[in-house]
Parts: sequence; structure tokens; C-alpha cells
Amino acid sequence: MFSSITSVTLSSLSDISQNPVSIAIFSILFIFIITLILATIFPSWRDRLITVKLLEEDEEPSSLLLWIIGIIIVVKLVQGFIIQPFIVDGGSMLPTYHNAEFLLVDKLSYYLHPPRRGDVMIFKLYENSDNPYEGKHLIKRVIGLPGEHVIVRDGITTIYNKDNPSGFTLDEPFVNYRDFNKNADITLDENHYFMMGDNRAQSYDSRDWGPLDMTNIKGQVLFRVYPFKSAAYEPGQYMYTK
Repeated sequence: MFSSITSVTLSSLSDISQNPVSIAIFSILFIFIITLILATIFPSWRDRLITVKLLEEDEEPSSLLLWIIGIIIVVKLVQGFIIQPFIVDGGSMLPTYHNAEFLLVDKLSYYLHPPRRGDVMIFKLYENSDNPYEGKHLIKRVIGLPGEHVIVRDGITTIYNKDNPSGFTLDEPFVNYRDFNKNADITLDENHYFMMGDNRAQSYDSRDWGPLDMTNIKGQVLFRVYPFKSAAYEPGQYMYTK
């Protein structure tokens, strides 16, 4: 349990460093925490906080400090195990997702059931030490499941599995930008998934770096929060017929 919490904490700190919104929020909180510590030690600092209405006359800085630290711990536990915010960076998922969209990612569901074909997921890429996105978060769609044989040729994706030994072609109405030159022929083991961006012409995905190890999966996109006019539950979710 301790190693799990430690792993989540380290991963969470890494996530903060990659998210400008998180950096800004935690920078403000850090400054405020330092201010409260100083106010606990020096009465003049406490008087200043009372003057600017950040403290009540009968309120101790240490009490507010404990509340803030407690809230941070709860928030980070929620982000580590249940839900976490992410910001889309780039156009690899066009037209489904656009640059700078603010998403909430469900981290709990994949503890209850494995990823399904068509899910849009967030993951960290550690598949190839030479790739330009090593250790970065990416957003892609699940195309191939463990145990399947995936062939991408001339912009067409064909899946071979136990139920379809002769293969079937994926119908993907959400793909507006195809790539007829980038091909792949991969057989997945029981721990890997084949991922592709909806913008096939500009996506850096499993066609480039190979299968995704399931241990690198962070979660499934649950809500699009911003832009507000495009807010939606499980935006871009697509259920393949096979």
C-alpha cells in the first residue's frame, strides 16, 4: 500500500510539472502556505493577513494551514486514484478533440474493467527511448485489443482476432484526415494495446512506436469541461460494431 501511494505521489508531481494550470495553482498555494508559516512565527505577518481579510481576528494561521494541507492531500488522492484534469496539447485527435481543451479523466473505471475498442484514453509514453514524447501524456483512441493482430495499410485498419479469424475492417466515421503512407502490422500480446489518433495524418501513435503497455494507461476521458459550449460526457466515445 505504501509503495502504491508513493508511486501515485511521484506520478502526481510529474503530472503537475507537465500541466501549466496545475503549476499556477500549486505555485499560488505554495506561496500562501509559506505566508501562513511566517504568520505562525511572526505576529506582524498575522496582522497583515487579518488586514487583507485572509484571517479572522480570532483565527490562528496554523489552523488555516492545517485545513489547506488537508485539502491538498484529499485532492491529490482523488487525482491519483479517481479523477484527474488534463489539457489537450496539439491536433492529433482532430476533429474529436482540439488543442487547449480541458478534460477530466476517469482513473477508476479501468480498475473495474479493461479498456474497450473505441475508448479515448490518456497514457504516458515509455515505449521507445528515442521518441520525442518520452514520459509525456498522450491522448489516443483504443484500436487494437490484447491478443489481436492489427494491420494498417493504405489508410484502412483491419483487425484479426479469435472471433474474426478472417479479419474485419474498422468503420471509423470520426476519421477525417487519413494517412495513406504510414502502415503497421502488429500482433499484440496480452498486456498491450494498439493506439491511434483520430487525425491519422498528424498523429504520432502505435504506427510509430508500437503497442502500448497497459501499465502506462492513466484513464479514460470522462468529461470535456472547456470550452463550455462543447462540454460533454465521454466526448468522442465510439462503440465499434465488432
